[in-house]
Amino acid sequence: MGVKRKLILVACLAYLLDTIYRVVLQAKGISHSKLSTVQKLPLNILFFLSVFCGACLLTNHFRPLRTSCKEKLALFLKMTVPFCSIIIVAVAVVTIIYPLYNKQSKESILRLVIALFAPLIGVLFKVVSRILVQRQENITHPGYSCALLAPLYCVSAIMFRVLQADLDSLQSMAVLGLIHGATEVIERSTMVVADHICHVIWKRTSAPWGSFRTPRCERLMADITIMSMLYESTAIVAVNGLLYVYQYIYLQDDSLLGLLRSFAIATSVQLVIEWFFTSVSLAIETRYQNIAVMTVWQRRWKRHSLLAIATTMLSALWVSANLLDMAHERFEEPLNQPCKMPFA
Repeated sequence: MGVKRKLILVACLAYLLDTIYRVVLQAKGISHSKLSTVQKLPLNILFFLSVFCGACLLTNHFRPLRTSCKEKLALFLKMTVPFCSIIIVAVAVVTIIYPLYNKQSKESILRLVIALFAPLIGVLFKVVSRILVQRQENITHPGYSCALLAPLYCVSAIMFRVLQADLDSLQSMAVLGLIHGATEVIERSTMVVADHICHVIWKRTSAPWGSFRTPRCERLMADITIMSMLYESTAIVAVNGLLYVYQYIYLQDDSLLGLLRSFAIATSVQLVIEWFFTSVSLAIETRYQNIAVMTVWQRRWKRHSLLAIATTMLSALWVSANLLDMAHERFEEPLNQPCKMPFA
């Protein structure tokens, strides 16, 4: 029915206007590199308008006949909330968490406390997004519903792992990794309970326990477990790799062998802790909750791997500017020296 053609047209029009605006700013000499907050405002408005127009096109396409305005609004929220959750989490972390974290000294206990409790911001958005994705029965197939949640899980994993990788003490990294791992086990194990409670609050009616655990819900739970395992491990390697590559490029006092040794130690400690709690979580879900995580992985590992690669690459490009800004603030050495790499 031409829905894909309309969505592509809306997206291309938005990117065309975005490019023209940036070219005009450079042509007039107003800005040649980093845009200010005021200069970014039209771009942000244009971005959200394109997303809003795309969501409206999908809402009009999937709505049944004789739909009331309330049902249209509910369908619109089902489609937009999982995506808007990524924006809200990213803005909250960049504008509040990172500046507050960087203001603390390296020996401050508050620095560890912020890194410890910051991931709780994304838990609420994950629960709400799961509820809305599970209720899209007539829109997405259960085997592909996890793709709507993949960006949220990937972006939150990368942005919160930055706080852990930025700690100087290996002991602090280990403590934070243990607490994060235990929290992930609790979150995955109580996923059905949390979704059931939020479902009751959303519908404002009581429901018997277990009624929310449908085959669609169980398939999505298995996919989310696989995504969490892949994205958390990938985020550890990617964030640590970025910080150590940054040190190798900009800081002349650090040798390559010393950086490789530090990278291997820090990354290995975090990965071992993450894999231990992943094994515990997997044992609980497969043996006691009877969730077919291993069966889904054996049959759909190619799909999950491709989804993880695509989502990680796009998420890394999206948050790379914020990660570099945080790296600039972490190292006190001035960055007025020439770069050692030919491509930077």
